[in-house]
Amino acid sequence: MIKRFFYITLTTFLISNPDEYIWPTDASKTLTAFFGEMRPHRYHVGIDVRTYGENGKEIYAITDGYIYRVKVSNDGYGNVIYIKHNDGNISLYAHLSKFNKKIQKVVEQLQFKRNSYSIDHLLEPGLINVSKGDIIGYTGDTGGLSGPHLHFEIRDEINRPINPLNTSLGGQFNDTKKPQPISIAFIPQSNESKINGFNLTEEYLINQDQTIIDDTLKVEGEFGIAINVVDKVDGQPFSYGIYSIDLFINDEYHYGVKFDRTSFNQSNQIYLERNYELLSLNHGEYYQLYKTDFQNNSFINKNSKGSIKNLEGINEFKIIIKDINQNETELIGNFIYEDLIHPEFEAYSLVDGGWIINYSNINTIIDFECSISNSKNIESETIECLKSYSESSPYVNIVNDTSLIVRNTNKTYNTIKLKLKTLNNETVEHFVLLSNDLKDIKGDIFINHNYQNIGINYIEDDFSGLTPNLVFRKDGDLHKKPLSRKNKNIVSSELFNIDEFLTMDEISIEYEVDNYNVSKKTDIEKMAVFPNIFADKNFKNGQISIAHQKETFFDNAIIYTYSLNSTDQKSIIQPFYIGPNAIPFNKPIQVSVNLFNNDDIIHSNICIYKNNKWIPLATNRDNTKTISAEFKGGNKVGVVIDKTKPNIEAIVPRNKATYKLNNIDDFEIFLRDDFSGINYKDGIILKINGKEVLVGYNTYQKKLIPLSVQDYFKIGKNTYELSVWDNSNNKRDLKGYFFIKE
Repeated sequence: MIKRFFYITLTTFLISNPDEYIWPTDASKTLTAFFGEMRPHRYHVGIDVRTYGENGKEIYAITDGYIYRVKVSNDGYGNVIYIKHNDGNISLYAHLSKFNKKIQKVVEQLQFKRNSYSIDHLLEPGLINVSKGDIIGYTGDTGGLSGPHLHFEIRDEINRPINPLNTSLGGQFNDTKKPQPISIAFIPQSNESKINGFNLTEEYLINQDQTIIDDTLKVEGEFGIAINVVDKVDGQPFSYGIYSIDLFINDEYHYGVKFDRTSFNQSNQIYLERNYELLSLNHGEYYQLYKTDFQNNSFINKNSKGSIKNLEGINEFKIIIKDINQNETELIGNFIYEDLIHPEFEAYSLVDGGWIINYSNINTIIDFECSISNSKNIESETIECLKSYSESSPYVNIVNDTSLIVRNTNKTYNTIKLKLKTLNNETVEHFVLLSNDLKDIKGDIFINHNYQNIGINYIEDDFSGLTPNLVFRKDGDLHKKPLSRKNKNIVSSELFNIDEFLTMDEISIEYEVDNYNVSKKTDIEKMAVFPNIFADKNFKNGQISIAHQKETFFDNAIIYTYSLNSTDQKSIIQPFYIGPNAIPFNKPIQVSVNLFNNDDIIHSNICIYKNNKWIPLATNRDNTKTISAEFKGGNKVGVVIDKTKPNIEAIVPRNKATYKLNNIDDFEIFLRDDFSGINYKDGIILKINGKEVLVGYNTYQKKLIPLSVQDYFKIGKNTYELSVWDNSNNKRDLKGYFFIKE
């Protein structure tokens, strides 16, 4: 009764304001996602309305118009309605549990006529007219989603998405919370660029309510700024995307983005606007505050500029972030163009257990910052060093102008991080191993592909304290280049352009100390890719093949593979890496793997390794022992055999049970496959009393959706037969029967 009174009141008010939209559902006015947020390979072009885990809440036409399109699918938007309104705009309502009776009748007629659960149909104008406030359907959880909600969109007359909260729907919820920056990144844009002394991205965490970056950034060459920020809403636990960001350099406008409207043909540019390199490293979602080539995204202000360069002395940056309700956060910091010292040093253990660190290229040590940790390449506790004696913590003192002494009382920690302030300048952060035990150096070679530049890194399992060389052969000559250590367990090469990288052979990482030599070699197969040229190439003696289309990348790039040292026994081939990892793909590449004489090809899946587990991709199989899949980014790749049948977890009516005709309203079957998933496109066959039933599949509930199933029932004995395949071609069959009485 309360809901009905509310809607009568709201409708009465809005009739006198015909240009106003009403809220699309009575489920809530709580949003779980905003317009312009990041989704895999696309933007979120609507808003998500919370239903608090429930289905069946009424959905209303936001204003007058007619239903011009209906769609039903197992994935994507699920059950969805499109309405063309008299003002020219289009509204969209997705993931519905069901339509109203009139629409439902039209949809079912189309499904049976086409003998298909999935349909996508355009309706004639005037077939189903709607008025503002009419019930058109009910909230649900159909399609590809993570939980029940209403996905709602507004599009203009030529189908371009508009931010719904920029219409009269905006401002219908309280929000006094400012956007909350999480971290800020400074990204080198050329081989000559350095951030705090290294040609590597530098990230700073930002405390809540922090408005000033305390450290003055030391830069050389050109660089870009990116920010990881979320928005919060009063009384809600969710993190949202922001509405606008503007960057000023020395009070001059540099870059701006505003999520008000877009076009579907710009969705593939999301990784040009968000920093794909940091995202691929699981460092978070960063908004890039500099324009790159190939961008024509309507979100970005046309006056935006590219990287920051050609500035001298101390400079100020200011970032202004706003949400849709104009709550504002301002973040200010400084950067200075200045060289930093890369210290050269040696560490000596003392008889009493302490350590002396002697620097050879430093004038006078005035002050220092330090902390100590263990040598592992894992997240671990870090202890701040003290500058005076302590029985429980390491302490460090200046011995003379060029030396430090370290008293390490906590033997669990053996890796000290230092940053020195000298008479003339500061040093970069550097690491010193406080141990005489030289262990076998283990790790993996990793390639960093940053647009037109290639970097080669070695990730150590344990910090070695050594500076290795990058060794490679070029034009028949052997070359050695020292690697630099910005991070404790990662040593990095200088950046090479694509042409240089293509000419490098026999790439290895070599450590040399006394007579002890460690060499880590990898065979890298690589191929230049040019955006407008089709090409393909075979790798690994025919086992791995990579093909790409025109315009696979936005710019010239390299596709490369190399084998990984892995003990993972789930992959039936030696795992390998396919790059690039840090630049966005405009189109996917196709990877084929020849399994030679493997008889289990029908059950083999090309998989990527993510979150410590193998995740199968949609794998194509043929009769020549070759399987293939598409990739939209660099990944660790393997092949995993899956012979586990899908599970039929519950079924109603129960086998051999008896029901009264008026008590059997539904036919419920729950199906699950936790590896490759249920093949819901053509891998479910249900027969009742020998007649095949049209079925869909709810991927969220793991539930079969049979259409008009009651039409197949009869008084007496009823039989059912079910065959289910997963995406690894494993099949499970089930037969049973039940009785219906008057």
